[in-house]
Amino acid sequence: MKRFTLILLGLLAFNAWSDELTGKMDALGANKDLMRKARAIDPQNRIRVVQNREVDRYYRFELGLNYGMATGGDPYVNTDILGGQLDFHITPRWSLGARYYNSNNKLNAEGKKVFDAAERENAAGNNNFRRPGVDYAKDTWLAIGNWYPIYGKMNLFDATVAQFDIYFLGGAGQVNLSSGTAPIYTAGAGFGVWFTQHFASRLEARWQGYQDKVWDGFESKSRSIDQTMLSATVSFLL
Repeated sequence: MKRFTLILLGLLAFNAWSDELTGKMDALGANKDLMRKARAIDPQNRIRVVQNREVDRYYRFELGLNYGMATGGDPYVNTDILGGQLDFHITPRWSLGARYYNSNNKLNAEGKKVFDAAERENAAGNNNFRRPGVDYAKDTWLAIGNWYPIYGKMNLFDATVAQFDIYFLGGAGQVNLSSGTAPIYTAGAGFGVWFTQHFASRLEARWQGYQDKVWDGFESKSRSIDQTMLSATVSFLL
């Protein structure tokens, strides 16, 4: 009897928790009764019900830490980035912000190969070969504008319901290179998840472009650099 009572209480608790989770899922435009009544009033028109975002993003700051990697750019260098960002949410659809990235650069396999060959030529006394030219970013500052046109909700392993946004961004700033400084431009898109009123995360992919300079032992030349930056961010809403 005692075991039966415990099982019954467990089933009741699980049912109550499931109802609560379903209620959260229904909180963003899934109210079937409301849709049915609205259609009955005016059956000739399409009815769309979308409620406001649950996480308040009116006039709020978002402070985040990010880590990522760069693809493209200098063919001899691999780059990882670590940085921070500050966004001011004017409305849930628009925010303005600043980004800082510190770059960690190292030669890739191809870069090591050509530099080893250059050292051998130099050791042999051959001064007529062209050395591989390399330029890389040390750090980057960006001013960013974000637009959040698409939002929704998702069930996280039946544990909770989180709000998400798909957003687009664009901006400009300055990149500090080993050869000097240069203007930089960026555009991209991201996926943001707002777990609570104070905790969020982002996955972001963006293009960035700038001009660098390389010296091969004989001449200096400029290159147009196009990179794809992939990053993940953990952030806090203030």
